[in-house]
Amino acid sequence: MKGVPFQVRKNFDYSALLGEGNPLLRYPRLLEAAIDEFAMRRYEDASLNDILKKSGMSKGSLYHHFGDKFGLYLAMMDIIVQKKISYFYPLMSEKLDTGDFFGTLKQVMKATLEFMLADERMHHLSVRVMEENLEFRQQVFDFFVHDYFQIFSQYIHQAMESGQIDTVYPPELVAKFIEIVLANLDKLATSGDPDKRLETANQVVDIIQHGISSK
Repeated sequence: MKGVPFQVRKNFDYSALLGEGNPLLRYPRLLEAAIDEFAMRRYEDASLNDILKKSGMSKGSLYHHFGDKFGLYLAMMDIIVQKKISYFYPLMSEKLDTGDFFGTLKQVMKATLEFMLADERMHHLSVRVMEENLEFRQQVFDFFVHDYFQIFSQYIHQAMESGQIDTVYPPELVAKFIEIVLANLDKLATSGDPDKRLETANQVVDIIQHGISSK
């Protein structure tokens, strides 16, 4: 209900919902129903009853496996995060020592586009969490360790040491800025043509590298 303070169920192990043991992996209809509902509405406005109706799962079964609506949301986000990471985490890990930060960034942009085009609902949900209230975001983020962000921060430090990025900028700010750009790539690359989208993504990297001022 809108306006009710966000709460989580006490004495429920939400961390058990994450990873290979995620129970949502066994319920594809529930996963699809959850993605559909949370993609349309913010967390507090999403209807658990509608999700259950579409998936055919009973409320008692959902509470047993997921604890509550928040547990279902966490399990769904875990699947989405792992899917997203699978697109560009290996790429970044393999190319950390290439010495071409902006070339690798273009590859990361391409992988992000591929993830976005593979399932726009998942991409939308992966960034929608930033639109939720602060208390809810903090509860969600507490369950996820963004290893890809740590690796990217490390890569930025290396790029600064090699002279590819100006050291006048704090590396944490650069990492956060690029993370925000990646999260909003769908708002920048809006063309329906995949090649056009990739061209725009490459132009975004060029702007990050060279700026927009006339030289």
